[in-house]
Amino acid sequence: MDEILRWVATVGTIGAGLILAARARPIITGWAFVVLSGASVIWIVVGYLTAEYALMVQNVVVTLINVFGVYRWLIWKGNV
Repeated sequence: MDEILRWVATVGTIGAGLILAARARPIITGWAFVVLSGASVIWIVVGYLTAEYALMVQNVVVTLINVFGVYRWLIWKGNV
């Protein structure tokens, strides 16, 4: 099961990273952060299942960063 989760998280991270690198429209960028948040949560689960605690800690922080990205690109309506 953890191998499937690893591949789902990997594909999600790569795909969303490509969208961010391409500097797509703001709404698409926001949804890329949603995908990255989901991928980070999957990595936390994988870290738990495989006792890779450094992976878990890293992705807790990455998830918080991605949640900020979701807020910034999809929720916040202020000026940049």
